[in-house]
Amino acid sequence: MRIAVAGDSHGRIETVARSIQKVEPDYLFFTGDHYSDGKKLARWLDIEWCGVMGNCDFGRKGKQEQQVTLAGRTFYLVHGHQYGVKRSLNSLFYRGQELGVDVVLFGHTHVPLCEKVAGIWFINPGSASLPRLGGTGSYALIDLDENNITPRIIEL
Repeated sequence: MRIAVAGDSHGRIETVARSIQKVEPDYLFFTGDHYSDGKKLARWLDIEWCGVMGNCDFGRKGKQEQQVTLAGRTFYLVHGHQYGVKRSLNSLFYRGQELGVDVVLFGHTHVPLCEKVAGIWFINPGSASLPRLGGTGSYALIDLDENNITPRIIEL
């Protein structure tokens, strides 16, 4: 199974949509900030999706966090501002441990990250349109098979 993870698009999805379309994912996670972009991406890609609200999603309806199981793996999806991810991942790490998940997906920092800590993958796709630390944007791609979770960051 192939999963695309995008977020922090802030209304600009065309470039990331074209790139994600080329890798033919089976599912999309959207980490917030312009929640409606997640809906648009999923519609563009014609795939199932799950998304959360970010700190810039004023007046929109959606969940702040979600837990989803795909191909026997449990994913925790959150924007991350609630856990102070710009300062530290400690609170988010403890939340992932508390939930017993395999993968924590988050955004907010606009900086991509793909790191395994104490058996849990922490994946931030960066920003699809407004990257910090330079670059042209990014998203994450996760390949799942029977034995492995293989994530990577894709630069746009």
